[in-house]
Formats: sequence, C-alpha cells, structure tokens
Amino acid sequence: MVARLESLDLSMGVLSDRGATALLAGQPLTHLRELHLAHHYMSEEVAAAVVAALPETRVDVSEPQGADDGDRYVAVAE
Repeated sequence: MVARLESLDLSMGVLSDRGATALLAGQPLTHLRELHLAHHYMSEEVAAAVVAALPETRVDVSEPQGADDGDRYVAVAE
C-alpha cells in the first residue's frame, strides 16, 4: 500500500522526533511527490534530516511548535 502513495499528509498533528525517526525507519518514502508535516513537534535537526532523506520529495516542515515537553496539541480536532 505505501508504495502506491504519491502524497502523504501527517500535518496538523503531534509528530515528534520519535515519530519522524520511526517514519524514516519504516518502508521507504523516496517515491513520494509530497510529504506534508506542517504543525509538528520535531526539533530543527530532525526536521532537516527528514528533508535531507527525501531529496526528490517536496517536504513541508513548516509551523514548528517548539520543544516537545510532553504537552502536544493537534491543530484541528473534532
């Protein structure tokens, strides 16, 4: 299933360094055209590592929410 994706949107959630590291360690995402991770709790270093790991993919790591101190909130909820 992952290999058929062209775009993946995990934005407006609570993605942290741990989640981003797990995402990169899973099935390869190098085939994606777009990866949306806006509104996240990743450190600058991990966000840069995600972008660097996917040079052919348009990666949106805008709207960092600062240090992950355990208090994380999604941008949109029901």
